[in-house]
Amino acid sequence: MRGIWLVAKKEILEFTKDRKTMFFSLVVPILLYPLIFGMMGKMGQREAQQAISKQTRIAIIDPSSVLEPLIQQRPEDFTLVDIPDGDIKLAIREEQLEMLVTLEEQAAKDIEEHKTIPVDVLYNRVEASGRIAWQRLESVLRELDNSVIQARLQQLGASPQLAVPTEVNHRQVGGQELLLAKLLGTMVPYMLMLMLFVGSMQIGIYVTAGERERGTLITLLATGLPRHEIIWGKLLYVFLMGIIFTIINIGAMAFSMGALIPRGGATGAQLSAEAGREAAEQLSALAAVADPAVIALIILLMIPLGLLFSTLIIFFGVQAKNSQEAGTSMMPVMLLVICMGIFSMSPGIEKIGLLPYIPIINVSMVIRKMFAQQASALEYIIAFLMTTGLAALMTYLSTKFLNRESALFKST
Repeated sequence: MRGIWLVAKKEILEFTKDRKTMFFSLVVPILLYPLIFGMMGKMGQREAQQAISKQTRIAIIDPSSVLEPLIQQRPEDFTLVDIPDGDIKLAIREEQLEMLVTLEEQAAKDIEEHKTIPVDVLYNRVEASGRIAWQRLESVLRELDNSVIQARLQQLGASPQLAVPTEVNHRQVGGQELLLAKLLGTMVPYMLMLMLFVGSMQIGIYVTAGERERGTLITLLATGLPRHEIIWGKLLYVFLMGIIFTIINIGAMAFSMGALIPRGGATGAQLSAEAGREAAEQLSALAAVADPAVIALIILLMIPLGLLFSTLIIFFGVQAKNSQEAGTSMMPVMLLVICMGIFSMSPGIEKIGLLPYIPIINVSMVIRKMFAQQASALEYIIAFLMTTGLAALMTYLSTKFLNRESALFKST
C-alpha cells in the first residue's frame, strides 16, 4: 500500500511543479465563469431595461377605430408610426418598428352585432423589444375585451359576474424549493458527470501515454514497486484531481449564475426590490433543498463513479502509444458519457423500469430523484454497488494489462 501513496504523491508533486498547468486548471475556472456569466447578465439586463424604458413603435390599421383609441391612451407604452414601405416583415426584423396590428374595416359593426373580431398581429418574438410589445398589446386587448363584455352584459340586463363564472385561489403544495429541486435534479447530474470525466481525462492522459512518451514509465518500473501499486497510485491521483476539478468548476459556475446574473424585467427601485425579494426566496429555497444528508449521499455516490471514470481513462491511456492516440481512443467514451447525461435530463424517463440497471444513467437518476425526495434505498444501493463493481473490474483489467510486457514496450 505504501507504493500507491508514493506514486500518487509523485504525480501530485509533478503537477504542482507545472505552474502554468495549475493556473489554467485551478485558477482560470474561478476567474472565467464569473467573467462570462457577469457579461451575459449585464448584457441581458441592459437589453431588458432598454426594451422596457422605450416606447413600442406600433403601426396599426384600424379603420373603425376600435383599438387605436386605447393605444393612444397609453403614450408611456406606445407610439404610433406609419407603415413603412416595402416588406413589413423585414422592417420589423431590422427594428424600424416593433409591431403591426391589423383589424378589419367592419370591426366596430361586428362588436355591435356580438361577433368575434379578428386581430392580426405581426411582431418579432425573438427580440426583447418584440416580447415587451406583445405583453403591452395583450394588456390593451384584455382591456378591450372586458369593456366589450361588460357593455354586452349591460345591454342584456345581466349581472357583470356572468362573464366570471369561477374565481380561482391558487394554493401550492410546494413553493420555490420544489421548483429549484427539479431544476437541480435535472442539471446537476449531467454537469457532475461531464466535469468529472473531462477533469480526469487530461490528467489521465498525462500520467499514462504521456509518461510513455517522456520515457519515465520504465524508470518508474525500475524502482521495484509492484505494478499493481503503480497503476493504483496513478488511479488514485487521477481520481482525486478529477474530484477537485469538478468541485472547482461546479462551484465557480454555481456562484457565477447565482450571484452575478442580474434579473431583468424592471428598472430602478422596482428592479432592486424584485431582485432582492427573488434572491431571498432562492436562498431560502436553496437552504431547503440542500439537505446535508442528501449532499453527503450524493458525494458518496460520486466516489465510485469517479473511480469508474478514472479506471476507464487509465485503461485506454495505458494501451495508447502516445497522447494523441489516448485522446482519440477516449473521445467515444466521453461522447457516450455526454449522451447518457443528456438522456438523463429528459422529462419522464424516471418512469422507465430498466434505468436502475443501466450503468452511469442509474447514478444520474438516483441523484435526480434524491433532489426531488423520491429516491428509494434500493435504487441507491443498486447504483452504488453496480458502479463500484464496474470500477473494480476496470481497475483489475488495467492492472492486468500493465503487467504485460507488450503494454510497456510499445513503439511510439
